[in-house]
Amino acid sequence: MITVRIRQARAADATSVADLVQEIYRPFTAGFRPTALKWSGEAVRACASSWLMAHREEELVGVVHQMPDPAGHTLDALSVSVPWRRRGIGTQLAAAVEERALGLGTRRMVVALRDSLGANIAFFTSLGYRPAQPFPPAHHLYVKEIGAQE
Repeated sequence: MITVRIRQARAADATSVADLVQEIYRPFTAGFRPTALKWSGEAVRACASSWLMAHREEELVGVVHQMPDPAGHTLDALSVSVPWRRRGIGTQLAAAVEERALGLGTRRMVVALRDSLGANIAFFTSLGYRPAQPFPPAHHLYVKEIGAQE
């Protein structure tokens, strides 16, 4: 596992964040329309503070969108640059989101995963997420309880 520096995005980062998300999710369009493709530079800029960015030295290597939700703290559009995959960057980004959620007093994480993307399901289940309920169309919500339970 390599160590990355993770920080909250700013409005000035919107284009870089959107470009990485588009690069990662565009190849899936042959089979379906990924919801992550809604993240244009303008859309990211409008909610920049809800994005976390991972840098290796000065290179942007990963991003994730996260936000509080009544069902639990959600994360989506987790994107790691192809040359940097399988080095722990996605795990570090997910952990940073969980840390942020705990800081807000949230004890439940939620992510919607497309049923046909086995690698995504395997990744999140390896982090302790478990299927909770269908989330149409073609997804399931996965949840993870975090932090000390009282």
